Amino acid sequence: MDTFRFDFRGNGESEGELGFSNWDDDIADLKVVLDHFEKQGYYIYALIGHSRGAISCLNFAATQAREPLIPYIVSISARFEMADVKRKYGPENMTLLEEQAIVHIPALTNVLLCHGSEDGIVPIKDIAELQGHLSHARTALRIVRDADHNYKQHYAEVSKTVSDYFSFEGRKAEWSRRVLPNWRTWVHAVGGVLNFRTVGDIWIPSTTNGTARYLRPGVIYRSADISKPTPEGYKVLQSLNITDVFDLRSNSEVERRGVMEDTEFVKRHHIPVFSDIDYSPAQIAARFTMYLGGTEGFAQAYMSMLPNIRQFLWPVLEHIVKKRTPFLVHCTAGKDRTGIVCALLQMICDVEEEEIAWEYELTRRCMAIKEEDVNFLKAAIGGSESQVRGVLSTNEEYMFRFLEQFHEKYGTIHDFLMNELDMTMEQIHAVRDALTVNIPLPRSVL
Repeated sequence: MDTFRFDFRGNGESEGELGFSNWDDDIADLKVVLDHFEKQGYYIYALIGHSRGAISCLNFAATQAREPLIPYIVSISARFEMADVKRKYGPENMTLLEEQAIVHIPALTNVLLCHGSEDGIVPIKDIAELQGHLSHARTALRIVRDADHNYKQHYAEVSKTVSDYFSFEGRKAEWSRRVLPNWRTWVHAVGGVLNFRTVGDIWIPSTTNGTARYLRPGVIYRSADISKPTPEGYKVLQSLNITDVFDLRSNSEVERRGVMEDTEFVKRHHIPVFSDIDYSPAQIAARFTMYLGGTEGFAQAYMSMLPNIRQFLWPVLEHIVKKRTPFLVHCTAGKDRTGIVCALLQMICDVEEEEIAWEYELTRRCMAIKEEDVNFLKAAIGGSESQVRGVLSTNEEYMFRFLEQFHEKYGTIHDFLMNELDMTMEQIHAVRDALTVNIPLPRSVL
């Protein structure tokens, strides 16, 4: 990733006259710099500013309807409460909060607020108040202990704070902070059913204009085996308006575990990923032996599902476009076959692959493992109990490797659907449009 640092006009090494609270000049300077790099083909990923520069970055995000959206703002030691400035210079110079309203920063902008605990210029209470005005789920706060306003003797700490935030682990931590509270609500919502959740509440900002697609929650649901919901569980399914359940299990699994009963509200559709031949005892052993191969084995097992795509994905796509009601997809554990179907649906909607992998990995948190499954697989593949439990778990790396192999073999999701299901782009977009809504980028104040 390339970076560029500059001083505003009249500051540091830049020419021009130094002014006080010249927010409009700062914005004009930022526009010139961003336009310059965008003309060279760069995608602007983040703005990082310190002190006045931090104010100007926040101000820019709040007032400029830039297309595409700049996804990250890092504000280091920004001033927010300017009562002392008002007293010293007069209220006409204090326009940041009242007129330019940084609380109007788009809700999809990820904001990192950094502050030194010993800042003698901007009190630490300022950052707390600023965080309160930016209290949407994409705002993070980091305090650098013992650091002053200019981070003397603490350059390494503040640099690490910012780099950690942008790292893979940092991005995942922020995603988890947003997602896990809702996941905890969903996972045990349906009595008698493990690993239940909705796939949605995902924003997909456009990289070309000022809109975003929103993958609506409450349309796609996923779970483990749903053959024995409790009476209360049936009521929850009905209250969620789930009209159709797509069962990806093989015939032998269905015979062994049974099926949920259809009601006047919910109908089951059996669309096995694998045929009876594919799920013979010998094939079970062969397939689950793949899973013992770790990341490569899981990816290989997932790729082995795709030749049968027409028999298990097409009915789901038809439902999405024609019936347009909430539905549930499940297999036995709700992670492998269900995970692939949900990944493909998210790919159709242009969800970031990181989010697809992290959503897939949520299954590991609910421990949707039944002892009968452990014993069945131990007998089938001859592995140890720890190996079998590993087979029944999830890891983001499995999905990342599957996605790599998918693109290597099939190209884009559009290529795959057009070549394997004979779909047109119009049909693909019909699926996407049924699952998402396209809206202007929402402001955080909303």
